[in-house]
Amino acid sequence: MGYGLLFECMLDSVITARDKYLKPGGLVVPNRTSMFIAAVSDEKSYNTRFNFWNNVYGFDMSEVIPDLFKEAVVKCVDKSHVISDHCGFKHLDLSTVRTIDLEFCSPFQLQINTPSKLTGFVIHFSCYFDGEESVVLDTSPESDPTHWLQTVLYLQSTVDVSEGSLVQGNVTFTKSSAVKRGYIIKIEGSISQDSEDIGKFCQEFYLH
Repeated sequence: MGYGLLFECMLDSVITARDKYLKPGGLVVPNRTSMFIAAVSDEKSYNTRFNFWNNVYGFDMSEVIPDLFKEAVVKCVDKSHVISDHCGFKHLDLSTVRTIDLEFCSPFQLQINTPSKLTGFVIHFSCYFDGEESVVLDTSPESDPTHWLQTVLYLQSTVDVSEGSLVQGNVTFTKSSAVKRGYIIKIEGSISQDSEDIGKFCQEFYLH
């Protein structure tokens, strides 16, 4: 597995090895994986990463900010910054998944659980080792930190949200044509409160 599960196309290698070497009735472990998304609010990290460049020891270096918003950031997210439920948007059976299944567009829906400023989204994954004694490798912010951390997508425009606000959209994973083992993540959707739109978002991020 790679960051965000799919980075570096590691699952492609697993699929190739499975199809070439696995005997009939053989096992692939972990046998299935799921990808999740949640809303986050982390104003301190947001300001440090972006607003810092408006005044760097008296110099305006804000020209770099647009490029920073294109980066999917791999970092450890504190669970206190998660402000919604988690939505599973992609589930893979590793005994049958094909490489073409690793590019996709999936819908998601999140409900905000605390008044906050929405600064972005966090993507994480779980791997399942099903059996008599099943084991789950969980990379969510609520679990102990792992090698894979989490993947954060920062919004260019933050949105003030309230408890019960609804975030609906689509997340798309496409293999990068510029970086052989990279991915482009696109996220687009809207935010509503009491059936009234309070914000929209549409951004692409590079996981390189």
